[in-house]
Amino acid sequence: MNIYEKSVSRDGEDMRGSFRRIKGLLLVAAVLVVLTTLIAFKTTSGSAFPVWAISGLARVGQTDAVGTTSSITLSSARGETVDTQVIVQAPAGDLTNVNVSASALTGPGGASIPAANLTLYREYYITVTGTASYGGGSNPPLGSGTYPEPLIPFNDPETGLPLCGIGATLKACNASISAGQNQPYWIDISVPRGPSNSPPGNYTGTLSVTADQGTVSIPVTLTVWNFELPVQPSELSFWTLWPPAAGNTLTTLAQALMRNKVMSCCDIAANVSSDITNFGLNRFSLNLFYFIGIQCNGSYSSTPSTSQISAAAANFPAGLPLDFYLGDELNGCPSAYPALNTMGTIAHAANRSVKTMMTINTPDPNLFNEGDGRSAIDHWVLLDSMQQWPALPFTGGGDLWSYATCNTGFGNTPEWMVDYPPINERIQAGFLNWTQGATGILYYRSDGWTAGNTLSSWNNVDTTACGGGLGRPGDGIFLYPPGPIASSESAPGIRLKAIRDGMQDYEYAQMLKNLGQAAFVNSIVQPIATSWSNWSQAPNALEGARLQLGQQLNQLSPQ
Repeated sequence: MNIYEKSVSRDGEDMRGSFRRIKGLLLVAAVLVVLTTLIAFKTTSGSAFPVWAISGLARVGQTDAVGTTSSITLSSARGETVDTQVIVQAPAGDLTNVNVSASALTGPGGASIPAANLTLYREYYITVTGTASYGGGSNPPLGSGTYPEPLIPFNDPETGLPLCGIGATLKACNASISAGQNQPYWIDISVPRGPSNSPPGNYTGTLSVTADQGTVSIPVTLTVWNFELPVQPSELSFWTLWPPAAGNTLTTLAQALMRNKVMSCCDIAANVSSDITNFGLNRFSLNLFYFIGIQCNGSYSSTPSTSQISAAAANFPAGLPLDFYLGDELNGCPSAYPALNTMGTIAHAANRSVKTMMTINTPDPNLFNEGDGRSAIDHWVLLDSMQQWPALPFTGGGDLWSYATCNTGFGNTPEWMVDYPPINERIQAGFLNWTQGATGILYYRSDGWTAGNTLSSWNNVDTTACGGGLGRPGDGIFLYPPGPIASSESAPGIRLKAIRDGMQDYEYAQMLKNLGQAAFVNSIVQPIATSWSNWSQAPNALEGARLQLGQQLNQLSPQ
């Protein structure tokens, strides 16, 4: 081998050695990058995969960034249900067989809130077409997109049995989550009644998220205040003017609503006594016996006599408020005045006075006196989006309720479609109804499913109830069909939970008023719920107001 050949060979070896060294350095660098990433991941998440907690007023998109809250802190009265959400995100690899479970919450002196009082749901994402032509005001919809809304229960709400081992199409258990995707879970915590069952103080426990890839535990702290919400809500409600959809019965529809503090139009009369005790039933419609149906032209379906109304009322326990829904949106309908006045007189003359109600944009002075000194209408149910609320205090006779429909009016008021944040439902049912003098809330339908008791009704909530092709996603749908989840009852949605939470907010305000604290309540609530067109859309502001009311009630309660 000549010198040239030796030189080439040596250079080649040197080059190969250099390549080996470079390759080695690159490998080391790659390993360092992976280790650095893993260390950073463990530092930021502290778990096998990202899990975080958020308020029930937040909605998390399928690919939203990982949150930073790794524990749950809540406060509650006895007899109240509070909620939170836990979000699970799949890392670079998929997650399989994902489940959530809860421990009991242990409190003062060994007191315990049983694990059965923590109700768990897997949130279901649906894709909607956004609300069209919303009115141009200060409360625009979020628009077309994919949102979590229906809630798939882990257990049957009536029997308490797991829904996992049966042949349901949709299940909460054993979920698979694709890489980079989020899966939210909803948690309701119902605090037992009675100071001996739930003495005031801090209760702690754990939520566990398990998957084939590992387990993540989330600490829970619940402060139970020293006061209790009444079994029967102070705020009245009338939910659904329509007969139950196929898949529901009067009983199952009423129960699915009452579990969330909302009263159906009516139930089976034989259920009423137990509904008062178990669900807090606080009113009942005699439309189950006689459908009135007064039309704008003055025609009607029936006008029962006073004796017939008395006989119908005798089916119900004394003290339970009874009512008749007389007519729907009778705006500018003078031909209907005689029938409305007549029905008011007949209902009020019964052995047990029965109240009347109808939906309208603003109270009609022509109905303020039916001839006996009373208003023909006891409950004026006003469409807030039309912004024709009367001056307060209202002196026209009867009281005020609010309702929402597919009509978004001027676009300033709370709206209840899927593409609006849940604060819309909560603030109307709660603090806005309070500041605007409303004592009740109404909605026209809960199970207006697009494809009956099928999975298609879960996947398609786009409706055009207002006509003209105007999209209103979720209008008339606050419950989801039981068939796909093989449950005895329809499933709730996040919007229904927000209504429930609002009714509990209202209860805080009412309880403080009863204690002579109305001025304090107004000082806290008025700034965030000033009027139907001037209200806060900030969840922190609403939750902060509720916290202040709860702390005040706790301080005023006997220790």
